[in-house]
Amino acid sequence: MRAAAFESPGARKRRRSWDEVPRWQIYLPLSIYLVFTLIPFYWILLFSLRPAGSTSLVPWPMTFDHFEKVWTERAFGTYFQNSVLVGVVTLLMTTLVALAGGYALARFNFKVKRAFMLALLCSQFVPGALLLVPLFEIFAELQMINSLGSVIIAETVFQLPLSMILISNFIKNVPYSLEEAAWVDGCNRFTAFRIIVLPLLRPGLIAVGSFAFVHSWNHFLFALMFLNNQEKQTIPVGLNTLMGADSVDLGALAAGGIIAAVPVVIVFAFIQKWLITGFSAGAVKG
Repeated sequence: MRAAAFESPGARKRRRSWDEVPRWQIYLPLSIYLVFTLIPFYWILLFSLRPAGSTSLVPWPMTFDHFEKVWTERAFGTYFQNSVLVGVVTLLMTTLVALAGGYALARFNFKVKRAFMLALLCSQFVPGALLLVPLFEIFAELQMINSLGSVIIAETVFQLPLSMILISNFIKNVPYSLEEAAWVDGCNRFTAFRIIVLPLLRPGLIAVGSFAFVHSWNHFLFALMFLNNQEKQTIPVGLNTLMGADSVDLGALAAGGIIAAVPVVIVFAFIQKWLITGFSAGAVKG
């Protein structure tokens, strides 16, 4: 009742018009969209669970032979561990560096700030394929070819510009007066940032970190270019090895796709609330 009392006439009018819409006009388009979205996932699940050579549209009798094959014979257990390591370390490095750079962009003024922001934005127009040759030369000089560190560094550098811009926008939404009040109480800048600003940035940090993890988990080019040893390869490269020149093992490929998709689905299932909050409401509540 209290919220309705302060509701503007325009908002009340829009709410009434929305309430008057028949429910079937809402649920029918959403159901059609959901069906078209889930069909590819069901098709992958079907090929991964039904026996080889079967043409049934229902995964029965159900078999897990394809999962066992890709996990043991095709070394997907090793690929999975490498992908987890690359994804987690990239998440941490991207978030920490973007947090420091974003704070500098949001709170300090310097002469080349606008030019620096423009350079960050323009870097997003550069395809990752154009970076392969110079990065390969750099990592070759550093003797980091065939090392997971090269992929981690490349992924971090590739994702930092956008992450830094997003974090700076979140920090700008935190009132500067909160930090000033902490300084008056005797806190230095770092302590004020840790106590006042950092807790309010949780939705933004989760949003940036989740996209850093998912991008590094799914990225194919850097892992293909910098990793030659099978024991160092990641899941996207492992999926590519399942496709031969003359034939494709659809069951094994589908099982590998399920293995690659499950961690991402789990991550988004747990952080969806923070993710939506981070991109819609910003970093400040109340």
